[in-house]
Amino acid sequence: MADPVRDKAFLVATLEDLEAYLLSPELYRQASVPTTDFTQLTPGAVLLVHERLRGWRLPEVEALTIRLDRIRLRWRSAWEAKALREVRARSELWKEYLLEVQRDPREAGRLYPYQVRIRAILTLLLNDLRQPPPETLNALDAELHRFFHSGPFVWDEMLEWIFPAETFWFLYGTLHPGEQHDRRP
Repeated sequence: MADPVRDKAFLVATLEDLEAYLLSPELYRQASVPTTDFTQLTPGAVLLVHERLRGWRLPEVEALTIRLDRIRLRWRSAWEAKALREVRARSELWKEYLLEVQRDPREAGRLYPYQVRIRAILTLLLNDLRQPPPETLNALDAELHRFFHSGPFVWDEMLEWIFPAETFWFLYGTLHPGEQHDRRP
């Protein structure tokens, strides 16, 4: 799924464009350097890529973190406004995916390791905003539990330490099509 070299290139390029992006009205901006799973710049994409880079323990991540934090602090209200918009947009995407799980459980289950990044982004955004999950997200989590079976971490095992199961429980398992059990990790 993710690639540390491409993630680093994305974050470096993003930091050059981040201030202009934050001051623009658009939520989604074409990334000048895409990753394997992101072609657009959003606060959530930045947060997820940054966490993955931390997880891979790249030596350059500390300098990139300092640059990112400076921009986010300087333009905090613009960052938060975009992050709130993204929470609403990604919640709708997650809702659509879970509806697809009901319509075509086998195909949706196959795509789970990729699609679950939406839920991970929502957690990162809400943590950054210091907000609890909205009731709509809690309802979506309840829906996910109908199909979810706990298991091994679904992404690169080197990232497991940065996404602890207590917070990112949905990354520790998979969907089993056709079964509707309420098995919580």
